[in-house]
Amino acid sequence: MSAFSSRAAHPTPLHGRTADLCATNQWVEEAGFTVPALYSSLSEEQEVLTSRVGMSDLSQRQCWTVEGPDAALYLSWFSLADVARLEVGQTVRTLWCDDRGYVRGEGVIARFGRASFEVRTPVRDYPWLADGARGFDVKVANATGSRAVIGVRGPLTASLLGMAGLTGEAASGGAAGPRPTWRPAEVSLMRDASGEGLELWAHTDDAIVVWEKLWRAGGGLGVAAVGAIALEAVRIESGVPRAGVDWLPAQLASSAGDLRVPAELGVPADFARRFNGGAALQRRQPNGSQMLVQFQAEQLLSPGHVTMRNAAVGRITSSSWSQARSASFALGWLDAEVVKPGAKVSAAGGVQAEILRAVFA
Repeated sequence: MSAFSSRAAHPTPLHGRTADLCATNQWVEEAGFTVPALYSSLSEEQEVLTSRVGMSDLSQRQCWTVEGPDAALYLSWFSLADVARLEVGQTVRTLWCDDRGYVRGEGVIARFGRASFEVRTPVRDYPWLADGARGFDVKVANATGSRAVIGVRGPLTASLLGMAGLTGEAASGGAAGPRPTWRPAEVSLMRDASGEGLELWAHTDDAIVVWEKLWRAGGGLGVAAVGAIALEAVRIESGVPRAGVDWLPAQLASSAGDLRVPAELGVPADFARRFNGGAALQRRQPNGSQMLVQFQAEQLLSPGHVTMRNAAVGRITSSSWSQARSASFALGWLDAEVVKPGAKVSAAGGVQAEILRAVFA
């Protein structure tokens, strides 16, 4: 197990640059790493994301390598994706389950060679990957901390990449795409989970080079650094659920009500192929009792129980305030029978919230 599996907080490969830019000196710990919470102010950073282009340090993402003759076979068994069908340079967004068919994690699997893959995920679950590899002719390693990840988001994103000389198509969330090269650094470029932003992955030694090249190229575009709080707000506004917040990986669940099957997170299972937990999952179809939905309100919403006609019908799991839209957005689970876009629910403090949509409808 890598040292990055411990609970100690580590600086990311980009810490030297982000620390200089973080005027507030406010930091958060995510997955064992420290990243800036706010560089300037929430309103300023949200304005950057809506009218210009922002850069963020996302290097707290976990990265695991899987190599060897059985690499494609193992990852196809480990996850819900048929990884063996990926071409070199392609990616797929997927989930993986425990032996009971409940979701343990989610992430992106990228194929960089005939027998060379990387799993990139916000979920700390490397021991599960390593333990499951026994019996397969593969070598697995925790490369977390040896990769730098730069998020780029905003209406001027394409202009920034063009001015920086970065070419190549980005892999969209859930779809395949090639791995571009950006000399002198080698960069993997892909869409984020919302499909609206980009992520640039580079080796640690290239991290500062890539950041500085983007930063200099974006000077005339008003590029600015964006921290975790603003990114969390745009995540919720985009309706993207977060593991550990909006749903709990099975290994972290404290009750049966926290356990989720893939269909509840928008990923259908292909029972024509074998994958870990598949047999148990086939016997445990979702009962449809609750659905993940997005809410909007004119006042700030807070996590907690929600009611309809004085009856408890679900709970909000994450919420944020959008300066650009002067509204609060939230994600949460509701009883399926009350999920109707436009319907109203009462949240904590009596705040009235409108159901916008079912996230995975």
